Amino acid sequence: MSERPIECSQCKRPAKVLYKEILGDTINCTEMCTDCPVLQAKLHGEATKTDKKESQVCCGTCGTSLESVQMGGPVGCVECYVVFNDFLVGELIAAGAIPPVLQKKLAAQRSQVIHIGKSPGQTADITLSSRLASLNEALNEALKRENYEQAAMLRDQIKTLTDKQK
Repeated sequence: MSERPIECSQCKRPAKVLYKEILGDTINCTEMCTDCPVLQAKLHGEATKTDKKESQVCCGTCGTSLESVQMGGPVGCVECYVVFNDFLVGELIAAGAIPPVLQKKLAAQRSQVIHIGKSPGQTADITLSSRLASLNEALNEALKRENYEQAAMLRDQIKTLTDKQK
């Protein structure tokens, strides 16, 4: 049975850093993740939580702070997605959750709303050429990941569409 990985004492992500703080005769050891805002503040000598309460970015509707979202806490309301947009999109890009095609569109227009999926009650009209282009891109990604089963399925879909086109 594998052991549970050590979590960051601040944001509950996997810990990779052991931070030791020596004050006089006391030594405080804290395990933190590398992206932890508390660790970054301690390393760069920034103000502590109590000192920067006034300058903290917060949602005006529910009061959720950017620091709590950075620590892995949930967003509080719909307005939080607008207030913390830059941080959330950056996290999604870093996690690989936004496809490269949408990343290019996002880089072109920073104010563009990202929507993946379909809206309720609406059907999407996709042209055959754009469908083939997206299938080819997905096929290339599957081959890079060496997922040959998915690649074969995508290849068959491409073949069916090209046969219909003829």
